[in-house]
Amino acid sequence: MTDATAQSSQSLIKDVQALYTELALHPEKEFGWGKGKENARSLGYDEQWLNRLPAVVWESAAAVGNPFCLGPITSGETVVDLGCGAGTDLCIAALLVGNPGRAIGIDITPAMVAKAEKAAKDLGLTNVDVRLGDIAALPLENASADVVISNGSINLSSHKPCVFQEAFRVLRPGGRFQFADMVRDASADAPACGGSWARDSRTETLSRHAGGSGLPRRGNGLLDRLQDCADDNWSDLPRS
Repeated sequence: MTDATAQSSQSLIKDVQALYTELALHPEKEFGWGKGKENARSLGYDEQWLNRLPAVVWESAAAVGNPFCLGPITSGETVVDLGCGAGTDLCIAALLVGNPGRAIGIDITPAMVAKAEKAAKDLGLTNVDVRLGDIAALPLENASADVVISNGSINLSSHKPCVFQEAFRVLRPGGRFQFADMVRDASADAPACGGSWARDSRTETLSRHAGGSGLPRRGNGLLDRLQDCADDNWSDLPRS
């Protein structure tokens, strides 16, 4: 990695932390994308979770899809949430796996980590572990998870191939990677240092096992406020 690339990566991390700190502390603000309980309802979240989790857990949730629609998460499993944010999906996963299981959240923004920890505590969840860290370098052992989930976080990383490699590194054999995210449409007109990201109901939710298929590309959407100049077209993702 060149010095310029490293500086660009660190700059992006600071931008992400600043923006998501604002979302954690001031969720009532308009950020230009869907968030909160009604956004989750429009993405097909189960009504029981919408009713079970208090409003404060939903207020900073900026879901782009619904990883839970891709397959069951069952009692006793270990789930890792990449970019867990304020902990909405993390808490749902913890309720699904129950006390025999574990739900581990990783996020790079301290304010979000604190909010996720509080959400778990308020819900009385003792099987939640929230860690400050980079999803491109997970602080987890090999083959330690049954399911990895993510919701709108991978696009924020300047090291997307590393995120996928790390996800599969921590999965046990036969584990599942269930994620929702935005994919840049290379055919879309966009500024040279910008990017066109689908951040709407058309954003697809994807499930991949080891050796899974590639990613679909979607149409034009809202220009992301975080512009990753170094590596934002996903063209170098590992594929089977």
